[in-house]
Amino acid sequence: MVIIQFSPVYTDGLPTLKSISIEGYAITINGELFDFSPLEKGYELSLKAIGSDRFADKAVMSTDGVLAVTLLMPYDEATATHAIRFPEPVTVTADGQVDIPTDHPAQPPEIPTIETIEEDHGLLAEQENVH
Repeated sequence: MVIIQFSPVYTDGLPTLKSISIEGYAITINGELFDFSPLEKGYELSLKAIGSDRFADKAVMSTDGVLAVTLLMPYDEATATHAIRFPEPVTVTADGQVDIPTDHPAQPPEIPTIETIEEDHGLLAEQENVH
């Protein structure tokens, strides 16, 4: 099992997270492979030892064999949703693609439209009382 925490950062200095996939303890981020399978239970790997600006903190392998990593998640202010600014950790229990908050950008704000009744020249018609 792998637990991925995200550390959002507003910057254009890092490429956004486009894809993350897991195979065992190997994590592929935007096509770059990071294999944590040599990390023994109860040990951690320092940020310096990981050697990538993708990670915000060390990698930790619990005594139960759960790998925990924290990834930097660069975002663009214009499309950042609440989920991107305050992401929930993702627990991965099976190999494959990981759903990341950046896959769901906010939609541009919707501009309301005002509808008019064309045959009444934009005015509401008065109703006559018929007795």
